[in-house]
Amino acid sequence: VTGRANITDSPEGPAGRITLQANDAVSRGGFAAHFMSVEATGPLSRMGLKVSGQSATTDLWRLAGTGTALQTPTGYDVNLQIAGRIRRADFRSSEALIRFAGDTQTARLRLAMGSGRAHLDITQSGDSLTGRATVDGADLGLVNEDLAGQFDANVNLVGHGGRLDGDLVATLIDARAAGSRDPSRIAASITARLAGDTISLDATARDNLGLTSRANLVLPAVAAASPFRIAIARTRPMRGTFQANGQIGSLWGLIIGGERTLTGDVDMEGQLSGTLADPRATGVASLTAGHFSDSSTGLRLDNLSFRANLANNAVDVADLQGTDGARGRLSGSGRISLLRNGLSNFRLDLQSFQLLHNEIGTVTASGQTTINRDGTGRVQLSGALVVDRADIAANPPTPSGVVTMNVTEVSRPAKAGPPRSWEQARGPPLAVALDVTLQARRNVFVRGRGLNLELAVNSHVTGTTERPILDGTATVVRGDYDLAGRRFQFDPRGSIELSTRPELIRLDLTATRDDPALTAVIKITGTAARPQIELASTPTLPQDEVLSRVLFGSSASQLSPFEAAQLASSLAALAGGGGFDVIGNLRNLANLDRLAIGGTQVSGVTVSGGRYITDDIYLELTGGGRDGPSAQVEWRVRRNLSILSRLRAQGDASVSVRWRRDY
Repeated sequence: VTGRANITDSPEGPAGRITLQANDAVSRGGFAAHFMSVEATGPLSRMGLKVSGQSATTDLWRLAGTGTALQTPTGYDVNLQIAGRIRRADFRSSEALIRFAGDTQTARLRLAMGSGRAHLDITQSGDSLTGRATVDGADLGLVNEDLAGQFDANVNLVGHGGRLDGDLVATLIDARAAGSRDPSRIAASITARLAGDTISLDATARDNLGLTSRANLVLPAVAAASPFRIAIARTRPMRGTFQANGQIGSLWGLIIGGERTLTGDVDMEGQLSGTLADPRATGVASLTAGHFSDSSTGLRLDNLSFRANLANNAVDVADLQGTDGARGRLSGSGRISLLRNGLSNFRLDLQSFQLLHNEIGTVTASGQTTINRDGTGRVQLSGALVVDRADIAANPPTPSGVVTMNVTEVSRPAKAGPPRSWEQARGPPLAVALDVTLQARRNVFVRGRGLNLELAVNSHVTGTTERPILDGTATVVRGDYDLAGRRFQFDPRGSIELSTRPELIRLDLTATRDDPALTAVIKITGTAARPQIELASTPTLPQDEVLSRVLFGSSASQLSPFEAAQLASSLAALAGGGGFDVIGNLRNLANLDRLAIGGTQVSGVTVSGGRYITDDIYLELTGGGRDGPSAQVEWRVRRNLSILSRLRAQGDASVSVRWRRDY
């Protein structure tokens, strides 16, 4: 926070210029701002004001306004006209008054917010506080951008010194998850009463598909009128009851929402005790015909069902069943302890179950895991899984031909970020700690960017489901690397050090191509974010000469202009630089393994395109030139032995054998 005040004499009396600015500030009360600015100028009896501000999260709120500060016999009256935006709704004030009169401060605010209105009146006099707020027809997106619908609310507060009392009555109308195709709409009412150090909460909800739910809670509170504070005491005893019957989808979308969805018929009721930090529950719960999905990972559970008994410090789960929508199955049963570091015997059995299915790839695994609660109170998933099959896409971070640039972000929000809001608190209940070993003897395939690679994996996953941490190694089983349509076979001694961060994935791979004229070797080192690719050969030749002989079978000095352009494009791709890879883009568009344009003024321009029919058989067609079209098939019998067959348009055919041996 920085500020400056300049006060001088003037014919109209004392005049001043006062500025106050806060940057990346977070108050003890949890209010966070990327910046807030107040500027006052003019005679002290009537100063002109300018205010502006923006939240630490740029899409949460912003405001700007002007006004006056009028001196009165007892203090100042500050009148403002402000406008801005809260999440998806614009707002504008019809009245904004802050009055300072001795030890009494009064605030009066009238806002139009989208389709709704809000009124606020607060008076603080010494150690006493009274307040009233009403909201009519406001969009639920003001509270949480993942929600849609409307709400009304009335709040009353009164207190003195260390005691604060009050009540809240809120109504939700057509509440639902924003963007959801679910036709269900929730109507809910919430009544809360604050009396000193307790909050009594009654909530009921029902939707148009028959869901009914109710919760009655008595929560411990820390509240005071001076200084003003309201908070839930997480380590003091609580009590309550809950009940829900019907289709759970609408209630889940309202409370949890986000990237995860859950549907199915639920029947549960029980009693709560303990503390928020260490809750206890008794009762029963069951789910039938359920479906769960997580859009970020592609995880899905169909035909989900379970029965559970809530036994105070533990949850006894019986007959949990689900499928992944294909052949994979998941089942489980046992006890989950709610005590920190409590012993659990709940086990999940996976049979060819699809854990991941998104743009990164797909992973299917089998094995057994257990669920416990760690010392921080977080649920932990541990165990050992065997990967049945994994297909990982090695797509480039930027399209072909696009030059990457280092970017410095100016005026970014505070590193600490905004305080945890109710919206952000929706995720952690599902953020499960991980301690899982992943192993695969083979069948982990990486394809893309010229790679066609099969790996064996020995890895360990820690962290949480929100932020997993991967370490371990992957070793080459077999595979090849495509460079401008030519295949290099990977050495099985290659390895990769794994991580969830591309800049920490270390590469140590070698791929070799044996041609009659030479042996070419590609070495891939560095990291996944910045791979370093080197081309060497036996006998030793410069990189452009090696590429020329691999791609065209001749020296770089003998290439046609078209072949020279292809050589330059391949060298640029090999170096990871910019440059437009025209031939590479055309080859990808035509879905070919190799595309070449060659010929001279004497022979005429030729265009050749080919694909590998199998790992060992390559078919290439050539058109143009004076000799007309031709077709060629290459069968690589062994690494050092190939048989080639060529047929020309004139009916000429030939068969040749390539054989090589190093001494």
